[in-house]
Amino acid sequence: MAQFETQEAQFQRWIKITLDDEAVRAEAGALSYMRGEIEIDTPLPSLGQFIKCSLADEPLVRPRYIGTGEVFLTSSFGGYHVIELKDEAWILESGAYWASDNTIELGLYREAMITSFWAGEGFIDFQTKVSGSGRVVLNAPGPVEEISLGNESISVEGKLIIARTAGVGYKVANPARSYFRYWLSREKFVRRYTGPGKVLLVSTPYLNRRLAAGLAPESDTMSVS
Repeated sequence: MAQFETQEAQFQRWIKITLDDEAVRAEAGALSYMRGEIEIDTPLPSLGQFIKCSLADEPLVRPRYIGTGEVFLTSSFGGYHVIELKDEAWILESGAYWASDNTIELGLYREAMITSFWAGEGFIDFQTKVSGSGRVVLNAPGPVEEISLGNESISVEGKLIIARTAGVGYKVANPARSYFRYWLSREKFVRRYTGPGKVLLVSTPYLNRRLAAGLAPESDTMSVS
């Protein structure tokens, strides 16, 4: 199978993909450079997929890299997280998808209109859905914590959950017992995720965490995921 490595230097992180006569897919426009005998193939969408893409912020058409060699994706100040799917489906927050094995099926998932509206995303909100078996690389703004939910909920403010298994329920809710108490709390509506299932939480982005501590960006290191 293809190898996905997270590399780091000069305060930047990026993904290196090593191919040995195989294929992977990556986010559209994410390529930095590639070495070896690698060709790029872009699967053509159906009419229905094209219409969905025109309404969504998430692209459905992601290029496929085929051959033998190395593919380097664009660097960022954030980080990356690899999940391995085992005949299952995940819903990814907009912008979270970065790369995946060719065995992973990519699609679009539309949130309920009322949920999208109260979340501030408008009435139409498409997100990326990944399914099948294989690895998926997520573009994460900070350290990722995987939380398993039973018949319970987790409530967060903003887009702190970057991915969830397809069985996890999602809605926007008032965190207080009444609207008057909500007004007094000066808090915002929260995004509530209800199990059973798993969610990936990023509570502290890398850059904000370093600046809050009065520290410079992290020094050069290299790690493999």
